[in-house]
Amino acid sequence: EKTEERLNIIFSMKGMKIMSIFQLLGNLILGISGGIISGIIVSRIFLIQGDFQNQINSFDLLLRKLEYTSGMLLGIRTVQEFSYDSDIKIHNEMKKEGISTEEEYYKSHMDINWISKDRLVNDLLTECKKMNASLENEIMNLHISEFGLQKILDELNKYVSTLSSTKEMSFSKLNKLEKQCKEILDEYDLYKNTSRKKLLTLILKDKVMIVLYILMLLIIMVTVTAYMLHI
Repeated sequence: EKTEERLNIIFSMKGMKIMSIFQLLGNLILGISGGIISGIIVSRIFLIQGDFQNQINSFDLLLRKLEYTSGMLLGIRTVQEFSYDSDIKIHNEMKKEGISTEEEYYKSHMDINWISKDRLVNDLLTECKKMNASLENEIMNLHISEFGLQKILDELNKYVSTLSSTKEMSFSKLNKLEKQCKEILDEYDLYKNTSRKKLLTLILKDKVMIVLYILMLLIIMVTVTAYMLHI
């Protein structure tokens, strides 16, 4: 009987050792798997964040050029408004001085350094179109995948197309271009104010991240189950 008891104790101890080794290896595998997946998740988050920030930076450069064209349009408006006021003043003076044509008026005021409105407007428009052509070229070579930025890019394309097709800058055309420009800038400002939420959405909806979340959840479930069942 004593011999049998001793054998039972020995076999029991061997079983405990085997079980301990199994648990150790199981915990080790779970730990390594969890660590690998956690590392991949962190790397993926940094990758998504880096790509998103690159798109933001690229868009910032585009909108600097947009603002430059906006400045040129403001210059054209200023020249046209000044010219309009000047024309009214000239016609009033022509009536007062009894001058019938503008040519006679200019001849009688040779001491004034007259600047051609049309030439100045054309120079500003030419400079504006140069920047617009550069803007159009950058858009063609730009990779934008984020949905919100794509929508703004579509509006920017419409603005570029309108400006490219413009030959004469009337007040109605100026109003249209300035309205388009303002809407783009306002929409982008609003987008940047919510960029953190946009980034979080990209991370949560990323297909690779979803797979990694599922794997992590499975590992946690297996670990909890093993602990509760004392396996």
